[in-house]
Amino acid sequence: MGGARGPDGRVRLPAVRVEPEHHGGSGTPLLLLHGFTDTWYAWRPLLPYLEPEHEVLAVTLPGHHGGPDLGGRPMTVETALDILEARLDAAGWATAHIAGSSYGGWLSLGLAARGRARSVVALCPAGGWKGESPEGRHVYRYFLRSHHILKRSTPRMLHLLAVRPRLRAAAFREVIAHPRRLPPGAALHMLEGARECSVVLEGIEAARREDAFGALGPIDVPVRIAYGERDWLIRWPRWYERLRRMLPDAEYVKLADCGHLPMWDDPELTARTILEVTRARDADRSPAAAD
Repeated sequence: MGGARGPDGRVRLPAVRVEPEHHGGSGTPLLLLHGFTDTWYAWRPLLPYLEPEHEVLAVTLPGHHGGPDLGGRPMTVETALDILEARLDAAGWATAHIAGSSYGGWLSLGLAARGRARSVVALCPAGGWKGESPEGRHVYRYFLRSHHILKRSTPRMLHLLAVRPRLRAAAFREVIAHPRRLPPGAALHMLEGARECSVVLEGIEAARREDAFGALGPIDVPVRIAYGERDWLIRWPRWYERLRRMLPDAEYVKLADCGHLPMWDDPELTARTILEVTRARDADRSPAAAD
Protein backbone atom coordinates (compact mmCIF):
# COMPACT_ATOMS: atom_id res chain seq x y z
CA MET A 1 0.00 0.00 0.00
CA GLY A 2 2.81 2.37 -0.77
CA GLY A 3 0.91 3.95 -3.69
CA ALA A 4 1.97 4.75 -7.24
CA ARG A 5 3.25 8.01 -8.70
CA GLY A 6 1.15 9.92 -11.19
CA PRO A 7 2.39 11.83 -14.26
CA ASP A 8 3.23 14.80 -12.04
CA GLY A 9 5.46 12.63 -9.84
CA ARG A 10 3.14 12.80 -6.84
CA VAL A 11 2.20 9.67 -4.92
CA ARG A 12 -1.36 8.52 -5.60
CA LEU A 13 -2.88 6.20 -3.04
CA PRO A 14 -5.61 3.74 -3.98
CA ALA A 15 -9.05 4.19 -2.44
CA VAL A 16 -9.27 2.62 0.99
CA ARG A 17 -11.50 -0.44 0.95
CA VAL A 18 -13.17 -1.00 4.30
CA GLU A 19 -13.92 -4.57 5.32
CA PRO A 20 -15.52 -5.40 8.69
CA GLU A 21 -13.08 -8.18 9.53
CA HIS A 22 -10.44 -10.60 8.31
CA HIS A 23 -10.66 -14.37 8.67
CA GLY A 24 -7.84 -16.62 7.45
CA GLY A 25 -5.09 -19.10 8.30
CA SER A 26 -5.33 -22.49 9.94
CA GLY A 27 -4.66 -23.94 13.37
CA THR A 28 -5.99 -23.13 16.81
CA PRO A 29 -8.30 -20.07 16.94
CA LEU A 30 -6.77 -16.65 17.49
CA LEU A 31 -8.93 -13.53 17.94
CA LEU A 32 -7.28 -10.14 17.30
CA LEU A 33 -8.72 -6.95 18.79
CA HIS A 34 -7.45 -3.52 17.72
CA GLY A 35 -7.27 -0.28 19.67
CA PHE A 36 -9.63 2.67 20.07
CA THR A 37 -10.51 4.45 16.77
CA ASP A 38 -8.53 1.89 14.74
CA THR A 39 -9.77 -1.04 12.60
CA TRP A 40 -8.82 -4.68 12.15
CA TYR A 41 -6.30 -3.48 9.56
CA ALA A 42 -3.90 -2.74 12.43
CA TRP A 43 -3.02 -6.44 12.40
CA ARG A 44 -2.09 -6.71 8.72
CA PRO A 45 1.70 -6.70 9.34
CA LEU A 46 1.38 -9.72 11.67
CA LEU A 47 -0.80 -11.96 9.52
CA PRO A 48 2.11 -13.60 7.62
CA TYR A 49 3.57 -14.69 10.96
CA LEU A 50 0.34 -15.71 12.70
CA GLU A 51 -1.71 -17.44 10.01
CA PRO A 52 0.62 -20.40 9.42
CA GLU A 53 -0.06 -21.44 13.03
CA HIS A 54 -3.55 -20.11 13.76
CA GLU A 55 -6.98 -19.63 12.31
CA VAL A 56 -7.07 -15.87 12.71
CA LEU A 57 -10.16 -13.74 13.15
CA ALA A 58 -9.34 -10.03 13.23
CA VAL A 59 -12.49 -7.99 13.81
CA THR A 60 -13.29 -4.31 13.74
CA LEU A 61 -14.78 -3.28 17.06
CA PRO A 62 -18.39 -2.11 17.43
CA GLY A 63 -18.93 1.54 16.54
CA HIS A 64 -15.62 1.74 14.71
CA HIS A 65 -15.22 2.38 10.97
CA GLY A 66 -16.57 -0.63 9.08
CA GLY A 67 -17.46 -2.53 12.25
CA PRO A 68 -20.87 -3.54 13.61
CA ASP A 69 -23.07 -0.89 15.16
CA LEU A 70 -23.97 -0.90 18.81
CA GLY A 71 -27.59 -1.82 18.21
CA GLY A 72 -28.83 1.16 20.21
CA ARG A 73 -26.77 0.19 23.26
CA PRO A 74 -24.35 2.59 25.00
CA MET A 75 -20.64 2.60 24.17
CA THR A 76 -19.30 0.62 27.13
CA VAL A 77 -16.83 -2.18 27.71
CA GLU A 78 -19.69 -4.52 28.59
CA THR A 79 -21.51 -3.75 25.32
CA ALA A 80 -18.35 -4.46 23.33
CA LEU A 81 -17.74 -7.71 25.22
CA ASP A 82 -21.31 -8.88 24.58
CA ILE A 83 -20.95 -8.24 20.84
CA LEU A 84 -17.53 -9.93 20.73
CA GLU A 85 -18.88 -12.97 22.55
CA ALA A 86 -21.67 -13.21 19.99
CA ARG A 87 -19.04 -13.14 17.21
CA LEU A 88 -17.09 -15.93 18.92
CA ASP A 89 -20.31 -17.94 19.14
CA ALA A 90 -21.00 -17.35 15.43
CA ALA A 91 -17.52 -18.60 14.60
CA GLY A 92 -18.14 -21.72 16.67
CA TRP A 93 -15.31 -20.86 19.04
CA ALA A 94 -16.01 -21.64 22.68
CA THR A 95 -12.55 -20.28 23.46
CA ALA A 96 -9.70 -18.74 21.49
CA HIS A 97 -6.27 -17.30 22.01
CA ILE A 98 -6.83 -13.55 22.19
CA ALA A 99 -4.39 -10.77 21.41
CA GLY A 100 -5.47 -7.19 21.87
CA SER A 101 -3.91 -3.78 21.31
CA SER A 102 -4.59 -0.82 23.64
CA TYR A 103 -8.39 -0.74 24.19
CA GLY A 104 -8.49 -4.16 22.54
CA GLY A 105 -5.98 -5.32 25.13
CA TRP A 106 -8.42 -4.50 27.92
CA LEU A 107 -11.23 -6.22 26.01
CA SER A 108 -9.07 -9.33 25.65
CA LEU A 109 -8.72 -9.44 29.43
CA GLY A 110 -12.46 -8.95 29.80
CA LEU A 111 -13.18 -11.88 27.50
CA ALA A 112 -10.71 -13.99 29.47
CA ALA A 113 -12.57 -13.12 32.69
CA ARG A 114 -15.74 -14.36 30.95
CA GLY A 115 -14.04 -17.70 30.26
CA ARG A 116 -13.60 -17.23 26.50
CA ALA A 117 -9.78 -17.22 26.27
CA ARG A 118 -7.16 -19.97 25.91
CA SER A 119 -4.48 -17.35 26.48
CA VAL A 120 -4.18 -13.56 26.38
CA VAL A 121 -1.50 -11.25 25.05
CA ALA A 122 -2.32 -7.59 25.68
CA LEU A 123 -0.15 -5.09 23.80
CA CYS A 124 0.09 -1.71 25.56
CA PRO A 125 -3.37 -2.25 27.08
CA ALA A 126 -5.74 0.44 28.26
CA GLY A 127 -7.31 0.34 31.69
CA GLY A 128 -4.18 0.40 33.83
CA TRP A 129 -5.00 3.83 35.29
CA LYS A 130 -7.85 5.33 37.30
CA GLY A 131 -10.55 7.05 35.25
CA GLU A 132 -9.91 10.67 36.27
CA SER A 133 -6.18 10.70 36.88
CA PRO A 134 -3.26 12.54 35.25
CA GLU A 135 -2.51 9.37 33.31
CA GLY A 136 -6.08 9.01 32.14
CA ARG A 137 -6.37 12.68 31.16
CA HIS A 138 -3.19 12.37 29.11
CA VAL A 139 -4.77 9.56 27.06
CA TYR A 140 -8.14 11.30 26.69
CA ARG A 141 -6.52 14.56 25.53
CA TYR A 142 -4.68 12.68 22.80
CA PHE A 143 -7.87 11.18 21.38
CA LEU A 144 -9.84 14.42 21.72
CA ARG A 145 -7.12 16.41 19.97
CA SER A 146 -6.84 13.83 17.19
CA HIS A 147 -10.63 13.69 16.80
CA HIS A 148 -11.00 17.46 16.37
CA ILE A 149 -8.08 17.69 13.94
CA LEU A 150 -9.33 14.81 11.78
CA LYS A 151 -12.91 16.10 11.69
CA ARG A 152 -11.60 19.42 10.29
CA SER A 153 -9.33 17.71 7.76
CA THR A 154 -10.23 17.43 4.09
CA PRO A 155 -9.46 14.26 2.09
CA ARG A 156 -6.57 16.17 0.48
CA MET A 157 -5.12 16.99 3.91
CA LEU A 158 -5.34 13.37 5.02
CA HIS A 159 -3.62 12.30 1.81
CA LEU A 160 -0.74 14.70 2.47
CA LEU A 161 -0.39 13.49 6.07
CA ALA A 162 -0.12 9.94 4.76
CA VAL A 163 2.28 10.37 1.84
CA ARG A 164 4.70 13.03 3.08
CA PRO A 165 7.23 11.42 5.44
CA ARG A 166 7.67 14.45 7.72
CA LEU A 167 3.95 15.01 8.06
CA ARG A 168 3.38 11.30 8.64
CA ALA A 169 6.05 11.31 11.33
CA ALA A 170 4.38 14.25 13.06
CA ALA A 171 0.92 12.68 12.84
CA PHE A 172 1.93 9.34 14.36
CA ARG A 173 4.85 10.26 16.64
CA GLU A 174 2.91 9.57 19.86
CA VAL A 175 1.88 6.05 18.91
CA ILE A 176 4.56 4.73 16.54
CA ALA A 177 8.24 4.95 17.41
CA HIS A 178 9.28 4.75 13.75
CA PRO A 179 6.52 6.42 11.70
CA ARG A 180 8.53 6.15 8.49
CA ARG A 181 8.05 2.37 8.67
CA LEU A 182 4.31 2.91 8.34
CA PRO A 183 3.36 2.57 4.65
CA PRO A 184 1.47 5.58 3.27
CA GLY A 185 -1.57 3.46 2.40
CA ALA A 186 -1.75 2.07 5.93
CA ALA A 187 -1.35 5.59 7.33
CA LEU A 188 -4.27 6.82 5.23
CA HIS A 189 -6.40 3.87 6.36
CA MET A 190 -5.68 4.68 10.02
CA LEU A 191 -6.45 8.37 9.56
CA GLU A 192 -9.71 7.73 7.72
CA GLY A 193 -10.70 5.02 10.17
CA ALA A 194 -10.17 7.36 13.12
CA ARG A 195 -12.07 10.18 11.41
CA GLU A 196 -15.04 7.91 10.67
CA CYS A 197 -15.15 6.25 14.09
CA SER A 198 -18.61 7.09 15.42
CA VAL A 199 -17.97 6.51 19.13
CA VAL A 200 -14.96 8.71 19.87
CA LEU A 201 -16.62 11.26 22.13
CA GLU A 202 -18.93 8.70 23.75
CA GLY A 203 -15.99 6.39 24.33
CA ILE A 204 -13.90 9.09 25.98
CA GLU A 205 -16.77 10.06 28.27
CA ALA A 206 -17.28 6.40 29.18
CA ALA A 207 -13.57 5.97 29.92
CA ARG A 208 -13.61 8.92 32.30
CA ARG A 209 -16.07 7.18 34.58
CA GLU A 210 -14.46 5.34 37.45
CA ASP A 211 -16.34 2.15 36.55
CA ALA A 212 -15.49 2.20 32.83
CA PHE A 213 -12.53 -0.13 33.24
CA GLY A 214 -13.96 -2.09 36.14
CA ALA A 215 -12.45 -4.81 38.25
CA LEU A 216 -11.57 -7.94 36.30
CA GLY A 217 -12.95 -11.27 37.36
CA PRO A 218 -10.65 -14.25 37.89
CA ILE A 219 -8.54 -15.20 34.86
CA ASP A 220 -7.20 -18.75 34.86
CA VAL A 221 -5.28 -18.75 31.57
CA PRO A 222 -1.78 -17.45 30.74
CA VAL A 223 -1.65 -13.65 30.45
CA ARG A 224 1.23 -11.69 28.96
CA ILE A 225 1.21 -7.88 29.13
CA ALA A 226 3.63 -6.28 26.66
CA TYR A 227 4.53 -2.61 26.92
CA GLY A 228 6.31 -0.46 24.36
CA GLU A 229 9.69 0.85 25.43
CA ARG A 230 8.96 4.02 23.42
CA ASP A 231 5.22 4.24 23.99
CA TRP A 232 4.45 7.91 24.74
CA LEU A 233 0.69 7.36 25.07
CA ILE A 234 0.47 4.61 27.71
CA ARG A 235 3.81 4.71 29.48
CA TRP A 236 5.47 2.07 31.59
CA PRO A 237 5.25 1.79 34.56
CA ARG A 238 2.90 4.53 35.82
CA TRP A 239 0.09 3.83 33.35
CA TYR A 240 0.12 0.15 34.43
CA GLU A 241 0.00 0.44 38.21
CA ARG A 242 -3.68 -0.48 38.60
CA LEU A 243 -3.35 -3.32 36.12
CA ARG A 244 -0.36 -4.75 37.99
CA ARG A 245 -2.36 -4.77 41.21
CA MET A 246 -5.24 -6.60 39.52
CA LEU A 247 -3.01 -9.05 37.62
CA PRO A 248 0.05 -9.67 39.81
CA ASP A 249 0.63 -13.11 38.28
CA ALA A 250 0.64 -11.92 34.68
CA GLU A 251 3.91 -11.81 32.76
CA TYR A 252 5.07 -8.28 31.93
CA VAL A 253 7.50 -7.92 29.03
CA LYS A 254 9.13 -5.01 27.22
CA LEU A 255 8.89 -4.49 23.48
CA ALA A 256 12.26 -2.94 22.75
CA ASP A 257 12.32 0.18 20.56
CA CYS A 258 8.54 0.01 19.98
CA GLY A 259 5.78 2.53 20.46
CA HIS A 260 2.12 2.17 21.32
CA LEU A 261 1.37 0.27 18.09
CA PRO A 262 4.27 -2.18 17.98
CA MET A 263 2.87 -4.10 15.01
CA TRP A 264 4.04 -1.24 12.79
CA ASP A 265 7.39 -0.71 14.52
CA ASP A 266 8.51 -4.35 14.63
CA PRO A 267 5.99 -6.88 13.31
CA GLU A 268 8.34 -9.84 13.76
CA LEU A 269 8.99 -9.06 17.44
CA THR A 270 5.30 -8.40 18.06
CA ALA A 271 4.23 -11.64 16.40
CA ARG A 272 6.85 -13.59 18.35
CA THR A 273 5.57 -12.02 21.58
CA ILE A 274 2.14 -13.50 20.78
CA LEU A 275 3.28 -16.83 19.39
CA GLU A 276 5.49 -17.66 22.38
CA VAL A 277 2.38 -17.65 24.53
CA THR A 278 0.04 -19.45 22.12
CA ARG A 279 2.59 -22.15 21.33
CA ALA A 280 3.24 -22.87 24.99
CA ARG A 281 -0.47 -23.01 25.73
CA ASP A 282 -1.20 -25.29 22.78
CA ALA A 283 1.67 -27.59 23.80
CA ASP A 284 0.17 -27.82 27.30
CA ARG A 285 -3.09 -29.01 25.76
CA SER A 286 -1.58 -31.40 23.24
CA PRO A 287 -2.12 -35.17 23.67
CA ALA A 288 1.62 -35.67 24.17
CA ALA A 289 1.63 -33.16 27.02
CA ALA A 290 -1.36 -34.86 28.63
CA ASP A 291 0.24 -38.31 28.63
